[in-house]
Amino acid sequence: MLVMVAAFSVMSANAAEPEKTKLKIAVGSQILNYMPLELGVKLGAFKDEGLDVTVENFQAGGSKALQALVGGSVDGTVGFYDHTIQMQAQGKQISCVFLLNDIPGVLLGVRTELADKVKTGADLKGLKLGITAPGSSTDTMARSYIKKSGLGPRDVNIIAVGSGAPGLVTLEAKNIDALVYFDPIATLLARKNGAIPLFDARTVEGSKQAFGGIYPTACLYLQQSFIDKNPETVQRLVNALLKTHRWINSVSTEQLVDAIPPGYKTDNRDVNIQIMSASKALFSPTGQMDIEAAKVPLAVLSDFDPKIAAAKIDLSKTFTNRFAEQAAQQLK
Repeated sequence: MLVMVAAFSVMSANAAEPEKTKLKIAVGSQILNYMPLELGVKLGAFKDEGLDVTVENFQAGGSKALQALVGGSVDGTVGFYDHTIQMQAQGKQISCVFLLNDIPGVLLGVRTELADKVKTGADLKGLKLGITAPGSSTDTMARSYIKKSGLGPRDVNIIAVGSGAPGLVTLEAKNIDALVYFDPIATLLARKNGAIPLFDARTVEGSKQAFGGIYPTACLYLQQSFIDKNPETVQRLVNALLKTHRWINSVSTEQLVDAIPPGYKTDNRDVNIQIMSASKALFSPTGQMDIEAAKVPLAVLSDFDPKIAAAKIDLSKTFTNRFAEQAAQQLK
């Protein structure tokens, strides 16, 4: 741990004091995409910025974490960027201030014994497909892929099975035929030969295959009113996340595995190294959003949700890079 502490020994050069020091940040599950938030807490990155951050894990999917933010029970949420677009369509201003994932890291796979019959998205017709929760990003991605494959919304039975281990158990029990999932479940299923992916968006090419482009996913998003009221607090949150991401991208896979909080890894170190080797590219080195990448989830959402298609979304209000840009200057 001494090595990790040393990595965060450089304090932020902020002159102003944070407007709020005790913060609650929500996540919807412990998928690997969200891991840097809890890792940052463990490594002391937020403490070094003068913040006391508590992570609240709702386990039921990103839609529940989003509801907690809108309802005011948490200060921020680490969830999928597409929620900022959905909220704007409902007249609510939520903005991404730090992008955790440049690529989605999501897979859609079928039970291995069905692989001979299910080779494309069109072959999912009549089958049961597991997602985390209604309205979650896995729901959005599944419905987009189904439509892209030429199927209608009623051609596939979409079932909420929870995130992580519950989805794995449901698939192995044959209560569903296919599943939308992330690491560490992706690597566990591969080792068991339990599922065959129809797409694997842990790579740029996989994201393009599934969604037609690079699909930015997990980010720290906040209500715009909170950002306006607490700019120094937001800056320090972003500083801490950028420190954490730089650390992730600078250490060996083995060192990273040893540091990852328990809920984001298995009990087998070799498996964890395999997981991180497959997914380390998930974590953005800058935390900044590319406007062209932001257009991909907008296109996916607009494709099957007429309310979003008709909302004339202003993407410039769904994210800001100013805090990540400032963090890069402060942490040189």
